[in-house]
Amino acid sequence: MKVEEVVLPGVGHKYTITTRSGDKLVIVVHNSGKRELQYFEGGGPQPGDEPTAALDLTDEEAREVGAILAGVLFHPEAVGEVKTRLAKLTIEWIKAEPGDPCVGRTLEDVQREAQRHAPEAHILAILKEGHALIPNPPPDTRIEPGDTLVIAGPREAVDAVRRELARHAHP
Repeated sequence: MKVEEVVLPGVGHKYTITTRSGDKLVIVVHNSGKRELQYFEGGGPQPGDEPTAALDLTDEEAREVGAILAGVLFHPEAVGEVKTRLAKLTIEWIKAEPGDPCVGRTLEDVQREAQRHAPEAHILAILKEGHALIPNPPPDTRIEPGDTLVIAGPREAVDAVRRELARHAHP
């Protein structure tokens, strides 16, 4: 798979994903949060090509689809080489306790700090007490006591993020 990113000034970012089969998925993420998805069969898009399929998603819809694709909501049974790679990865649910250094900060701040120590770990979702799971939460989401962060990556990276998030953490 090959992913290309292009900045579209005044619009947002365009990502072109080329699959092993040669099909392409073009995703335009607008500054407004809107997402456009276009699917091109067999090597498109070329100038003048129309997509085989196109879809517009709101920010919320795109985050839900992203969570589904990332396996946050369901993990299919892996086989072969994929199973071996997945065995090296983990998904942890880490609860923010009162007094933890992450409380009151935005996910963007926490992710940026965590990336300095563990660039392979990623915050996939947040569960706010009394609310549904928020997959791919917006970066400006504030962490409150009782929030649970869903973090994925190699075991060592997730443990490093755990230590960053909570001074009481024990790997």
